[in-house]
Amino acid sequence: MKALKKTLTALLVIAVILTAIFLAGRYGWKLGGFRACQGAGVTSVEVSEKAVHITGFYPGSFPEGCCGYYAKEQDNKLYVGFRFSNLFGFFETGDFDITIPVKGEINEVILKTSMNETSVWNAQAGSISQSEQYGVYVKLERNDVYSVSMSYDGFSGGVRCADYTAMDSGEYCFMDNDIMMASKEADASVPFTITVKDADGTVVASGEFSFDANMEKMYLTVTADNKIIEDKNYEG
Repeated sequence: MKALKKTLTALLVIAVILTAIFLAGRYGWKLGGFRACQGAGVTSVEVSEKAVHITGFYPGSFPEGCCGYYAKEQDNKLYVGFRFSNLFGFFETGDFDITIPVKGEINEVILKTSMNETSVWNAQAGSISQSEQYGVYVKLERNDVYSVSMSYDGFSGGVRCADYTAMDSGEYCFMDNDIMMASKEADASVPFTITVKDADGTVVASGEFSFDANMEKMYLTVTADNKIIEDKNYEG
């Protein structure tokens, strides 16, 4: 009987700890306000008298689930930021569809992170097309690649097909824009590594590069002979 009580107690403690970790990951980030918010892709913004409706997606890397938003209404402007996490990417997508209640008239909606502010809607122009994502792009010249990953200074992410099939070759795919923020924050170039793997998880190509925020975009090509080269003349 005592052994059963100890087992149940241990299970209860584990459940409490796991619940605390889940809640902290899901909601605890809001304590950091906009400092904890990340870049997001916004597809539509609708503004009414009582609410602002925003839809969008996580713009890069392996799937990361949307943890929610942080918003602040000030001077007829609505500032909003989003947070994503790998933890929730296993059972949620990075897509979001939110409605934010507002108290006053909104003349402009601004996407805000710790580093940037981007206007995505104003009363005169309506929805504003966002600039293309700044960061690293990779193109494949081979058809046996199943994943391309990118890592730098504690960050690790990448791209692959959702159905785990070979990735398409011939077109640039967007890797990540957080490296743009990291470079701006450090006011310096950020070294990073690109790793390319086949269906068996074998590394078929790897290369080390450096990204500087002043260059805005960087285009890399994985060649058929297992090299990764930078295309400095490409203008996407």
